[in-house]
Amino acid sequence: MSVDERSRRAEARRRARLAARGELPEAEETEPEPGPSARRGGFLGRMFPSAPPLPGRPNPLGGFTGSGPLRPITERAFLLRRNLVSWVLPAILAFGGLMASLSDRESVLGLMGTFVLFGALIAAGWFGWQRPTLYGTAAALLGYFVALALIFAFFSSRGAGTSAFGTPAEVISGFTLQALFYGALGFIGGWYGGYLRRRQVQIGADQRARQRRR
Repeated sequence: MSVDERSRRAEARRRARLAARGELPEAEETEPEPGPSARRGGFLGRMFPSAPPLPGRPNPLGGFTGSGPLRPITERAFLLRRNLVSWVLPAILAFGGLMASLSDRESVLGLMGTFVLFGALIAAGWFGWQRPTLYGTAAALLGYFVALALIFAFFSSRGAGTSAFGTPAEVISGFTLQALFYGALGFIGGWYGGYLRRRQVQIGADQRARQRRR
């Protein structure tokens, strides 16, 4: 054990004895030790200060009994099935925003569609408190695949086949990259929505605590 570690433990024991006797000075009693996030700081720490989990929420995996090598898949399927509204409704909005943004990216409609798309993904993370990134990603991918199916159906109804989009390799690689892009967008939007909700709850709790102390 290092000298610094021994001195810290000795100081902690001294403070504990003083606190037990009611002799701990007020300055020492009220000054908290800076946590890891406070010591770390930095740009991201100021932009996104740490937010605690939502209080009073049940275990999101309560009732889940899956095990084995497929547990990561069955666990996510359980969460998605348990809270369908949190990602299906945002997926519908994301689909509408995606179609509007694809119609004309430089028009007002296209700009509004982009805002609706990302706002829907944020909403998925806001309401999907069980796992915000999962619900945001699921909403983004569902909206994208519905839009893709409608685009194919539209061109097929006019006699155009997959060759209109390029070679099979180009079609597969292009749509796969787009799916990855929208999945990543959903992950970011879902994370941000969940973060905003936790921060709002934390700020509200801090304000109520300050009001009680007045």
